[in-house]
Amino acid sequence: MTDADKNKQIIQNLVQVVWNERNLRALKDFWTEDCINHAMPASDNRGLDALRVYHESFFADFSAFSNIQIQIVQQVAESDRVVTYITTQGKHSGMFYGIPPTGKSISISAIRIDRVQDGKIAEHWSVSDAAGLMQQLQA
Repeated sequence: MTDADKNKQIIQNLVQVVWNERNLRALKDFWTEDCINHAMPASDNRGLDALRVYHESFFADFSAFSNIQIQIVQQVAESDRVVTYITTQGKHSGMFYGIPPTGKSISISAIRIDRVQDGKIAEHWSVSDAAGLMQQLQA
């Protein structure tokens, strides 16, 4: 297995364990102690503690969706970088940013870029289609 394939596997395992299984204790297994999450505000984006707070907040927000399924659609890796295209599907069954449950099925796309160092994620960037999600929840 090449280093690029190993790095892709790290992201695949992260998505399964942390995101699909919601196991925040495992963050330390996938991220370096001094990791930087560029998807967070710069003032609070460094280290495992900040990362844990970010994930707790994200999971709380998305508890408004049941039957969440997160899938990796495609990955590309080169050197220490992994680009991953992810889709998330679920059903809007709870209050989400002031929007009462609609019962609608939703699908969100995201692209993440991770820099892997010594078998763990050292830096992360991501873009998701938040506007597309809000549009899906409209009446």
